[in-house]
Amino acid sequence: MTRGQAFVWVLLSAAVIVVADILRRVGFPAPEMIVSLVVGAGLALSGRLPAALPRSVNTAVQGMLGVLMGSYLEMTLLHSTGWALVPVLLVTVATLGISVLVAIVFARVTKMDIATATLGMMAGGSAAVVACADELGADPRRVAFMQYLRVAFVALSAPVIAAALGEGDGSGAGMVGRVTNPDLPGWMIVGRGDQVAGLSIAIMLCVIGIRVGRRLRLPNAALLGPMLLAMALAASGVSHGYAPTHLFKHLLFVFIGFEVGTRFTRAVVVEMARLLPAMFVAVVALSGLVAAVALSLALFLDLRPTDLYLATTPGGINAVLATAETMNVNTPLITCVQSIRLLVMVLVLPLVMRVLRNRVSPVVDEAVDVLEADRRARNAGLILRTSGR
Repeated sequence: MTRGQAFVWVLLSAAVIVVADILRRVGFPAPEMIVSLVVGAGLALSGRLPAALPRSVNTAVQGMLGVLMGSYLEMTLLHSTGWALVPVLLVTVATLGISVLVAIVFARVTKMDIATATLGMMAGGSAAVVACADELGADPRRVAFMQYLRVAFVALSAPVIAAALGEGDGSGAGMVGRVTNPDLPGWMIVGRGDQVAGLSIAIMLCVIGIRVGRRLRLPNAALLGPMLLAMALAASGVSHGYAPTHLFKHLLFVFIGFEVGTRFTRAVVVEMARLLPAMFVAVVALSGLVAAVALSLALFLDLRPTDLYLATTPGGINAVLATAETMNVNTPLITCVQSIRLLVMVLVLPLVMRVLRNRVSPVVDEAVDVLEADRRARNAGLILRTSGR
């Protein structure tokens, strides 16, 4: 990449940040990733792509994203939530199972490979899922399209459904702070006053985490290595305030969007348009099933339906936390369950993908082959009948 090409990428990133900031103010979900994905796809389809982003940039972005994800583990949230956390976390396990089930059905109906369908329907950590799609054998373009469709649906529907369920009892609201302090000045890039120290810790976690992850042969070591290291540091309470925030965090999402968007081709766009109805049905089914499981807990637990719903939505953590701030709900419960769900989904992805490839994928592929053969047989019979007439 020449200096001129690098300068073009800097200008594009700045423009995306400005546009995304405007969209965020009007409640647009995940604006950095979506806008940069659209821009990257537009450049690739028009043949005006300055140059491919270096692989080292993608590795660094995944490492910093892992540090950000790991920082979501806040022990104060666990302590403040108490035993109410245990049964609600069972919904996280159920959400994982529902995501896989919907993905299997979706793969069979649309004839999509099981890896792409599963990552596309995985309810949580959209940025992390998209970032590691390549290494897990999935198509990141299709994964990104499905993930952001889910995020948009949850972000748009959560405030409406929460309002319909009614205000919560507010128990525990305001007891703890957020993962990212909203009172920090916009120019700060990590969540502590000493920016040099915070950024140095983040870089250290990123570099050491990637090396340790590769040494341990972790799948997607660039993401999981720093993530596990940051989780350990957060749980120990030794240090805090090193997670990327504000402009730094937004840039990470911008580069993820660029990385995926620049891979779009006209064939992929046409296929996504064709699959959009099936994707929307799958996303609605996923969200509805998870909501039904969560709300059923209200029959057995002394928790309000609004708290249960907001704590267990399949993704859209930023939109859900923003909704919770405007309502009288149990903020610690919602923040804790949403954060743990995000971590669990990212951590179990490699194991889930391995099981699906070995046991489910051959069955799905065989079913797809049978359906395709049946369709061809029907078409052949129709042609023979037509020619006979």
